[in-house]
Amino acid sequence: MKSPSWLQGYVESLDIQPMGRYRSDCPVCGKKNTFSVNDDGMQRLWFCFHADCNVSGRTGIKLSRDFAKLAIKKPTQRVNTPESKFVIPDTFVSLSRNLDAELYVKSVNAYDAYLSGRADIRYDFKRNRVVYMVKDGRNIVDAAGRLLNGTGSKWYRYGNSKLPFICGANMDYACLVEDAASACAVSNIFSGVGILGTNLLPEHIKVLSNYQKIFVALDKDATDKALGMVKILCRHVPTKLMVLQRDLKNLTKEERDEFLRSYID
Repeated sequence: MKSPSWLQGYVESLDIQPMGRYRSDCPVCGKKNTFSVNDDGMQRLWFCFHADCNVSGRTGIKLSRDFAKLAIKKPTQRVNTPESKFVIPDTFVSLSRNLDAELYVKSVNAYDAYLSGRADIRYDFKRNRVVYMVKDGRNIVDAAGRLLNGTGSKWYRYGNSKLPFICGANMDYACLVEDAASACAVSNIFSGVGILGTNLLPEHIKVLSNYQKIFVALDKDATDKALGMVKILCRHVPTKLMVLQRDLKNLTKEERDEFLRSYID
């Protein structure tokens, strides 16, 4: 059976050390404990043992060559990358300290979430980024920064928590989106859960499993991945795909509220 296109991204997102193995329920057929992933230090190979599924594949050589060299040299030694406690940089200041940062937050319809206290948004004057603080409930454990202008990647992750950015207090419905701004934009109706990318991690699944219903709302060009996430998440929580024609954060409040409410039973 041919592996679906989204499965490679899922396999690459798994927290497996070089020369390690992973076993779980199959994300394709759903059969219990039939999905196996092997990291040989250079790539990952996966296989489902169930007779009616039998999906398999490999990522290709994309993983860190430094890890690979270490794994080959010392095959019995695991490479540990423990999460360190996040320390808020002293370059983070109030959003109001920079007009461009404040205008950007308003332009992506995240300002209401900021004013109401649903989101903790700051400005990093060193990196010139709007920073969305990531929490594990009450504690700040990470931050995601959006570049305003200049050179560098659009998004920068300050820590290594792997947790999503969550905005909103609706513990019944969650709207899964790609970025923090979109999570803020939907947070007046849903809990916006920004996975800060397009790969669904085990840490995301654990958080999302606390909700009663999930709506997956990735950008239109990531529809295949969104469908794959729906298939995975629906085994934990009732999950539905939101079909987007435009990015949620680019809609007016009236357009966005009408669209979101149309999905509520």
